[in-house]
Amino acid sequence: MPLARLAQEAHARGLVVGAAVHGFNRWQWTEADFDVVGGAVRLAVDGLSLRYGDGAAAAKQALASTPNRYHVLDRRTVSFPPTRNNNVMVGYNTAVGTLAELSVDATNGKVAVLAHHTILECGNMLVPDLVSGQLQGGTATGIGLALHEELPLYEGGPGDGTWNFNRYHLPRGSDVAVWAQTAEILPPLSGSEPPKGMAEVVVIPIMAAIVNGIAHAIGHRFRTLPVTPDQILKVLG
Repeated sequence: MPLARLAQEAHARGLVVGAAVHGFNRWQWTEADFDVVGGAVRLAVDGLSLRYGDGAAAAKQALASTPNRYHVLDRRTVSFPPTRNNNVMVGYNTAVGTLAELSVDATNGKVAVLAHHTILECGNMLVPDLVSGQLQGGTATGIGLALHEELPLYEGGPGDGTWNFNRYHLPRGSDVAVWAQTAEILPPLSGSEPPKGMAEVVVIPIMAAIVNGIAHAIGHRFRTLPVTPDQILKVLG
């Protein structure tokens, strides 16, 4: 049966058509008991919200407490993994921050990244050239996720077989200010400080810097990514 037909039937019957969960893992998943339709269940999550189909009874729809009509379920009990599990493995985390300079064209909504500077503390580097390459590549990835790489859901998305790089925009050199990017790799705190994993972590702060920069430029903070020209033009009105 086609997905659209299944969704139509689920809505008509007032079944669960959406779920949002929260999980916590400390080398073992948290478990909790929830009262759901049909009785109590124990799940490997510590937070659960459900959205019911349009055909659900009014009493069930009234349980929704969020703007997008999700019912946040109360949990009966919750079991968190013991804190001693923290001793299973020691992790070393890289500290990183990024500053970004950008402009927003009010006529077409396009954002231009003019320059960015990343400050990274990754312990004793084993291969400095690899750290530099990961830093540059991860920053470009973050810029792409923040501004360009959009995949619509459902029938209009890439699953219909008509998508390629003509529609999915990967960031190019001109998109990531490749000639104006700078970085500072801080020295290790001591000669014995271990190397720290840093590949993906540099993706994160450039996205926050871009969203903050857009908010500073137009007075509106976006909370979903990517921030597209159409969204900006809609805000600017």
